[in-house]
Amino acid sequence: MNPDVTRADGLRVLGLLAALATACATVKPAPVVHAPAPPPVAAPPPVRLAWMPLEANVSAEVASAVNQRLAGLAVAGVTEKVQATVSMEMAQLAIECIERTPRCYGEVGRSVGADRLAWAELARGSKRDASVTLRVSLFDVGAGAIIRQGARTFPNTKAARDGAAALFEGTFGAALASAGPAR
Repeated sequence: MNPDVTRADGLRVLGLLAALATACATVKPAPVVHAPAPPPVAAPPPVRLAWMPLEANVSAEVASAVNQRLAGLAVAGVTEKVQATVSMEMAQLAIECIERTPRCYGEVGRSVGADRLAWAELARGSKRDASVTLRVSLFDVGAGAIIRQGARTFPNTKAARDGAAALFEGTFGAALASAGPAR
């Protein structure tokens, strides 16, 4: 051992070596950069479906079956469903727009505060003919267009009542919620 190096000097050298080793081994963490939070996603605007009841003037049984189906209609994107207080025919008379046109349907939709309209129409055949035609429609008020529509002529009102479910299923398919039996 070197006589010039004392034990204290040796400890100091070891301390410096330890400090140097610690300094070299210590890595400062990179500064944390916080990305700005994405803007909140706005909820889609509510979409209101108004279904317009079928009047019982041709057949109370058919009207009941159809209104049950209209009440069970579930349309994609619709957040609120309400029953209108009047039928499509009465609403058109009230606003004095009686044509079967997208313009008149749009005016009816705006008058009841709806984004979508669903309704049914039942027309009787001639006096000698007991047949009835049932037509169901779904209308987009904003687009001014009928989204879905179906019609079928039945030999009589009993057949129309019994066939309403199949007409709704064929027209609306998956958009039809479980409405139960249509009798």
